[in-house]
Amino acid sequence: MATIEELEQQKAEIEKQIKEASKNQKQEDLKLVKRLCKRHGFTYNALKNYLSEGRKRST
Repeated sequence: MATIEELEQQKAEIEKQIKEASKNQKQEDLKLVKRLCKRHGFTYNALKNYLSEGRKRST
């Protein structure tokens, strides 16, 4: 049976791995977005205007 200290150490290590995996996934996702924007000719301003919070879409 594992002790509480060992389990807490494992928990801390797993949390560190989760943070690292999350950081890596964000980097990969950003690369994908950049690649798609370049392929389809989207600009920063086009995306900014489209994705801005509170934007009311015309119906």
